[in-house]
Amino acid sequence: MQRTFFKYFLFSTLAYFVFQLTACKKDQFITTAGAGLEFSLDTLTFDTVFTNLGTATRRFKVYNPHDQIIRINNVFLGGGEQSDFNVNIDGFTGTSSSDIEVPAKDSIYIFANVFINPNDGDAIRMDSVMFETDGGGIQKVILYAYGWNAIYGGKVGFITTYRDTTLRLTNVKPHIFMGITAFEDNSCLIIEGGTEIYMFGGPTSRPGERAMIYIGNNSCIRSNVGGDLNNPVVIKTHRLEEDYQLIPFHHNGIRLGPGSRDNLIHGTIIRNAVDGIYVDSFSVNGSPKLELKNSKIYNVDRSAVLARGSYVTMTNTVLANSNQFNFIGIRGGAYNFRNCTFINVGAGLVGRSEPVLSFRDYEVLIDSDGNKFFPKSQGEAYFTNCIIYGSKNEEVEMLSLDDPAVDFYYEFNNCLMKVDTFSQNMINCVTNQDPLFVDEDNFEYKIDSIDSPANNAGLSSSINIPSSWRVLPGLPSLGAPSNDIIGRTRETTPAIGAYAIPN
Repeated sequence: MQRTFFKYFLFSTLAYFVFQLTACKKDQFITTAGAGLEFSLDTLTFDTVFTNLGTATRRFKVYNPHDQIIRINNVFLGGGEQSDFNVNIDGFTGTSSSDIEVPAKDSIYIFANVFINPNDGDAIRMDSVMFETDGGGIQKVILYAYGWNAIYGGKVGFITTYRDTTLRLTNVKPHIFMGITAFEDNSCLIIEGGTEIYMFGGPTSRPGERAMIYIGNNSCIRSNVGGDLNNPVVIKTHRLEEDYQLIPFHHNGIRLGPGSRDNLIHGTIIRNAVDGIYVDSFSVNGSPKLELKNSKIYNVDRSAVLARGSYVTMTNTVLANSNQFNFIGIRGGAYNFRNCTFINVGAGLVGRSEPVLSFRDYEVLIDSDGNKFFPKSQGEAYFTNCIIYGSKNEEVEMLSLDDPAVDFYYEFNNCLMKVDTFSQNMINCVTNQDPLFVDEDNFEYKIDSIDSPANNAGLSSSINIPSSWRVLPGLPSLGAPSNDIIGRTRETTPAIGAYAIPN
């Protein structure tokens, strides 16, 4: 009898506790009318999206503000399988999920991205992530994206080569360059004014996966053809999100190979590159390998312009914000700069140890056995009415492997320079005075103040380049250009730098 009673008592007790636990668990879920979810935003907006390219993944949070667990019976995309959006719901990828429990005073993440069919052209895309709970009914967060149709060229990780061809890029639609786009054997890339080129890649991409424009044997590039200074060509990262606009090393920029010729880059903005422009080797026909005019190159990793034993002329151009050099010339060459602004006031993403401007008559190479060797060539450079300024004490270096008086000649005429110990061949220069830019934090390098030391400090007449120029005898002597980088007429006594100071 006692054994039977004990069994009955034990069973009843266990049943009671099971019932209580079950009842307790049921009571933990809130079902009160109006007890819904809260969200970190009501609309998840994607910046302009290129059709045929997916976006970065964005996210929002779903909050349970209550003191009890809330069960989300269903979460689903309103557009279902036909939606252009993709979502990940608390770790589950798909168009829907169910029976998701959010603990009291806790939250979960919803991740989303979007892919828009290029055949649909420019279009607005909208959808909603729908949430169904017992207490809150149906709630939603809107998804919104604008698709921008574009012209695509190349393939990631591959070389697309044009031979004996003229490729003309118009400004009707943006252009997306993928992989390496090369021009060889009497080809030319012509870019009309106002054209926008978006270079595929990213800071985490392997170098071979970043887009690059390569100008090769007997070929050339001409930018802003038929355009004007108010409608520049723009070459930048394909990532349109605001967070990516300041990040360098997204793409490999423009490379002018040893056999290229007569390259003219005018009225052009280049940014987000490793090197904005890499100029390799001397001219093949006695003309400048590169004429760079009325342009801006900034937010780059290694250099805005890197020239290797080349012939470059640069006028009314701004080189700004590099992780290393704004301009570096190696292994000599011939260079002429007029009314340019070289400015680097930030530390960059990784800190900056190099000066704004560097020239060497040598380069450092490593042979197959790991030994370093230093091939060198004669070099000469002239700077007229240029600003060379930055956050370091010494922003200019001129390095020669042997005797600079024999192998390397340079001259600074009427320049504003940030220097410490450097003092060679500086004629009528202003040193270590703030140029007073309008807003250097937002890349506004105009000088609108008459109090700037750059005001009325330039040279209007031609400089006297000696006939003994060893690298390129007979280089024409050139004074200040009549207009500035944006087409404004320069003063009689011009300001130093790329911008004129308005009256």
